Amino acid sequence: MEKVLVSACLLGINCRYDGKHKLNKFLLERLKFYEVIPICPETEGGLPTPREPATREGDKVITNFTKRDVTPFFKLGALKTLERAKRLGIKKAFLKSKSPSCGENGITAQKLRKKGITLEWF
Repeated sequence: MEKVLVSACLLGINCRYDGKHKLNKFLLERLKFYEVIPICPETEGGLPTPREPATREGDKVITNFTKRDVTPFFKLGALKTLERAKRLGIKKAFLKSKSPSCGENGITAQKLRKKGITLEWF
């Protein structure tokens, strides 16, 4: 069975900035055909749950209210996710859209895409 990375919040795990999840039942149906490896690059990078929301601003990720630069946490999480993907031979990932890490222009998504991993967003 093919292994795939999946944003943990899409699986119903409470790891989002607001302490909640974004369970996607449609995606769960598709995942029956895969071995699922849950990931949350933001928590892997050392950010707590819940946490202040953040936005990608160019090459940086800045918190929305206190304007703190949290880019190092996002980069570390992306690196750990990429290392796991390489170690497990991952070729595909299902990610949370509009996220500064997993979204279409997110730091983690960019790293995975550069290594040839196919990405889909939900």
